[in-house]
Amino acid sequence: MKLFRRGILLACALLMMVPAMVLAGPSREIILFHAGSLSTPMAEVESLFEAANPDVDVKREAAGSNALARKIIDLGGKCDIYFSADYLVIENMLRPDYADWNIMFATNELVLMYGPKSKYADQINSDNWYEIMMREDVSWGNSEPDLDPCGYRSMMVLQLAEIHYGEDGLYEKALKHPRHFTRPKAIELVAQVESGAMDYAFEYRSVAVQHGLDYVALPPQINLKEVRLADYYKQARIEIAGKEPGTKETMVGQPIVYGFTIPKQAPSPELALQFAQFILDQEGGLAVFEKMGQAIVGPNAVREDDPVPEQLDVMLVN
Repeated sequence: MKLFRRGILLACALLMMVPAMVLAGPSREIILFHAGSLSTPMAEVESLFEAANPDVDVKREAAGSNALARKIIDLGGKCDIYFSADYLVIENMLRPDYADWNIMFATNELVLMYGPKSKYADQINSDNWYEIMMREDVSWGNSEPDLDPCGYRSMMVLQLAEIHYGEDGLYEKALKHPRHFTRPKAIELVAQVESGAMDYAFEYRSVAVQHGLDYVALPPQINLKEVRLADYYKQARIEIAGKEPGTKETMVGQPIVYGFTIPKQAPSPELALQFAQFILDQEGGLAVFEKMGQAIVGPNAVREDDPVPEQLDVMLVN
């Protein structure tokens, strides 16, 4: 009888422990919106941050930077911290109504990505890439310019290529190519190139490196990486959907620079600030980005008078 009672008591004790065990998991969450091109490094940053903060669950959503900005604006998307592949998306779409400040932290470059099944992969190089891409039996693509900075930057690459190579009409001919395809996000192009469903795609160098895919390195006059060529890049202009429905906005070519901010309506601003500090740590987030093919810019605020939180301001390069 005593053994039976002890068994009952032990069973009751174990049952009482179940809720405690459930509650022992993460008790706080941070909602993170980020450009699709940051998916791989952000997955590692998430893992490192959660390991250091076991009570926090990082909820990531990856998509085109413009699409995520519109979600914050139009759909009331609850977001604690937002990372854009183009810092100007924050400047043009979120400030001043939805964000007070903007920090630039990394750069990238456009490449023409290809895979093991791509046609003419053994022939393509930095001099003939546009000729091979324009062949009738070759398929190629880019992300949607209205939704993703990589999309309108891909169009800028083609405009700059027309100037650099002296190929009149190259841009218009490319857009009319019968096997030119557009996808909502640049990251979606990776699977298509890997499988051979698409021969070539414009993508960020970091994404190609992270997925082990080959790529054609484009000349500096075309790849949108070089700060010294900022004025040259301005020759490229692309019209995309504007901040308000039915409006248009002209994007002007410039070096690729990523930016982030904590939106004004962030549900957990203090936790977002903690995550931002981890991102700006030279041995934390910045080290992850560098390891995965992205050079660091600054980090610094876009404007000298940006009201950046003090905890972050001390981590910036003045």
